[in-house]
Amino acid sequence: RFLTPNYNFLTVCNMSNTFGGFTTTSPLSALSHNALNDLASNCVRDYFGPTCQTVFDCLITQGPSTLSQLMIKIRTRCKRDINPERSRLVEQMTPLSQRRSRANLNLTRGNEEKGFIVNISAVRAALIVLLQHSLVKAQLPPKADGTASSTTAIDGKNVKFQYTVELERAVHLQRFPRYVEYARKTYKEEGAAIVEELLVHGRMTSHEVVKCSTECVGRYLSDDVSDEEKLVLAQKIIDAFKTMVDDGFLEIVDPIGRAPVNEQEEYDGNEKPEEKLMEEDADDDDVFMDGGDKIDTALQSILKAQKYKKSFIQGAVWRVDYKMFHASLRSIYLGRLVTERYNVKVPFSGAIVSAALKFTASKEFSPMFKMKSATEDERQRFLEEKTVFTPNDVMNFLPQTILGELKNKAGGARTNLSSLLTTMAQFNYPPTIVEVEEAQGHPDGGKFEIATRQLLSYLKGRILHQVVKDHYGDVGARICSILEAKGYMEGDTVAENAMVPAKDARELLHQLYKANYISMLYLQQSKQHNPATASYLWCVDKKRIHNTVLMNVCRALYNIRLRRQHEVEVGKEWIERAKFADDTDENHSEADKANYNRFCQGLERIDNASIQIDETLMVLNDFENI
Repeated sequence: RFLTPNYNFLTVCNMSNTFGGFTTTSPLSALSHNALNDLASNCVRDYFGPTCQTVFDCLITQGPSTLSQLMIKIRTRCKRDINPERSRLVEQMTPLSQRRSRANLNLTRGNEEKGFIVNISAVRAALIVLLQHSLVKAQLPPKADGTASSTTAIDGKNVKFQYTVELERAVHLQRFPRYVEYARKTYKEEGAAIVEELLVHGRMTSHEVVKCSTECVGRYLSDDVSDEEKLVLAQKIIDAFKTMVDDGFLEIVDPIGRAPVNEQEEYDGNEKPEEKLMEEDADDDDVFMDGGDKIDTALQSILKAQKYKKSFIQGAVWRVDYKMFHASLRSIYLGRLVTERYNVKVPFSGAIVSAALKFTASKEFSPMFKMKSATEDERQRFLEEKTVFTPNDVMNFLPQTILGELKNKAGGARTNLSSLLTTMAQFNYPPTIVEVEEAQGHPDGGKFEIATRQLLSYLKGRILHQVVKDHYGDVGARICSILEAKGYMEGDTVAENAMVPAKDARELLHQLYKANYISMLYLQQSKQHNPATASYLWCVDKKRIHNTVLMNVCRALYNIRLRRQHEVEVGKEWIERAKFADDTDENHSEADKANYNRFCQGLERIDNASIQIDETLMVLNDFENI
């Protein structure tokens, strides 16, 4: 913790140098101190700088706003009061020399490094960056009657867009390395390069993705790559790109103020669809080319081939689909949970659950499944059965070793897999699989569904129990479990069920109530409201304890990030010396080496703690919203 519990908030604010000159917030940071908002704001500052953080915080505090409304709010907080007479005198000053311009007053209350901006061009640039990375969404303003404006209104003049913040996407910024590592394990270096370039640039056209990814992998393999090797590498990149699009890990971005790009539509040579963000045309891809050399021409011809025509729509702009990545990560974590619980009773149970969840995620996000639903009835049936699967569906998602063992057993892979699924459907703590259609006599071996909500609820319950146990011991965790199971109870009854003295139980109940983990119902038996004759009933509200733990996790992750940023700020000298270690005699002494190793070990411990806390945050907040 940065602040000890003895510090009052007003005392800290009145301190002359609260964080030792280390600025972490913007002038428009929310005063409510919502931990999730603070975490998102800090992620934006860490990746895009203080100017973007100021605009982002303004949208959080003010809600959907136009550019003019943003400027009014930002200037109210960032612009300082200037004496009109002083401003007039400064404007009348003549330059001191021939080459020097007239003197200008500093209109901001602080420097731009701390997020103080009053220039509209800086706000526009920050909005473009946030739009490019999908952290802000632009919408046409509603009409006077409350209905949405027509998409053709953008063709007129003086259209004022409303900008809305995407809070969840800002929290996802810290998970970029996790997405790249998952893509590397699934699609090798080509897939990792594609995801990395898209995460760095936010949105890219098909040609930009292939060109940048080819250069990225080329630099990784060797500094000197011939044109022929680049073309071979580009072909691998395109194949991986197509596979990731078909699997649903990449999605098309709808242009601002336009009708969405139809993923099933094929354009002929005479059509000219709308391009991305700033109303660029599809032919503007040539801006990215380095003089239109033969490699760029070859890439264009490959992308226009019949094989890739349906996947790479002309004029399409791509970005990473976070929901598909979260669904894939959820399948891994729930597979580990099922392995821990039931792998002794049912072999390969965790791998089967993980494969089934990967199939349902692909079924929900992959455009290949959506293209099969042509009529309205087929779309409705697809929505109703998007989480249902058969043994044949999950075979392609099972590891080859497990699939080989199932095939070598008597009856074949489908029969053995159907038998395992039927056995797993009998487990109830936690329930794992629901048998939708009975397997016996079914032509496909039965229809099943993963009990995702029950598995997540069980996993969250374990996290909440462990959090309470870490803070208040075994007795505090036992009291919360008793109240959650039995409902409203008096203090003496809680002490009797928890097998602890009544005095200790009362102290723990008040501590848990103060920490907002449990609730209290105050019942008065008479009109005098005498506390001595009142009844105090205690209970656990699942939503309250979940929100409390979620905010505590966000606050812990926010503090960990601040600690790392502070350590990097303090240790800039060590980082600079490490860059030029071969050119100078620095870090050659044993004392310098020991200090540098301690500095690196400290950062590594902070990074490990941040990764573990972020995993907890994903389970509590992100996996259920997919």
